[in-house]
Amino acid sequence: MSSWFVPLAVAVVVFWVGVRHVRASQSDSLLDEHARRRVEPGAAPPAPVSVWREANRLFRSGDREGLLLLAEIGRHAPRRRQAVVDTWLAALRGGVGRGLDAPWRTAVQRELVAHLRPGDDFWPGMDVVAPGAILVDLDLSGCRLGRVDLVGAVFVGDARFEAVTVTGDANFAGARFLRHAVFTDALFARSVSFGLAVFAGNLSLRSAQVADQLVAARAKVSGRADLRGAEVSGRADFRHVRFGGRALFADVVFHQDAWFRHAWFRGRTDVGSALIGEAAEFGNARFGRGAMR
Repeated sequence: MSSWFVPLAVAVVVFWVGVRHVRASQSDSLLDEHARRRVEPGAAPPAPVSVWREANRLFRSGDREGLLLLAEIGRHAPRRRQAVVDTWLAALRGGVGRGLDAPWRTAVQRELVAHLRPGDDFWPGMDVVAPGAILVDLDLSGCRLGRVDLVGAVFVGDARFEAVTVTGDANFAGARFLRHAVFTDALFARSVSFGLAVFAGNLSLRSAQVADQLVAARAKVSGRADLRGAEVSGRADFRHVRFGGRALFADVVFHQDAWFRHAWFRGRTDVGSALIGEAAEFGNARFGRGAMR
């Protein structure tokens, strides 16, 4: 090995560490200055180490300044973006002892969506983990997400996920959709679960793509279930599902097994026109009047 190689490597490492330190210092300075501008006149500005703490304190108290300051932290410190998203989502979980407070929840959701949808302020790779959250007219259409965990969540108003891209597993098990749930053209790069979910209105998975398994066992759909043109690469599990309205499966492609054991189709259905690559199971399934099997 040449005698000059080791000193050169050391110099490169030292230079890289120095650049990282300078960038971190610049980011902290920007956040500190932003925090000083947002405090009340005459109040002492927060110490540099307390910017994150101050933002969280304001946010937890329902102060919009805290919401905006957290967004500013995420813009200048990418390493903290997931923590910011998690903080916003924590506010949407429970906390209804004093009422639903729909305007505050809507404001938090609006800020969240602004960073989950591709654009000038997009934060890529964010996980949406908020089991039990209460979400008001949530619209994640066109967003790009990592893992999604909305187990047991309650969706007040319409829930829109049109053309959403989810690169991790998506879990909506036990969720309650109090109006319509729209997943038209959604892309799930792994599995998606709606097991035990309740849909009070219509459910649309029209033209959706699922790269792994789709689980909807024991779900209840009161309105129309529209899966026309959907494609599922893994197993599709519709056991014990109750379809209260029309169940539309025209041009659906199930690449593997499709299970409909004990499913109840109360309205018109065209499940017989689906293309199923492997086994199709309809044991003990019930069909209402006018069903097309």
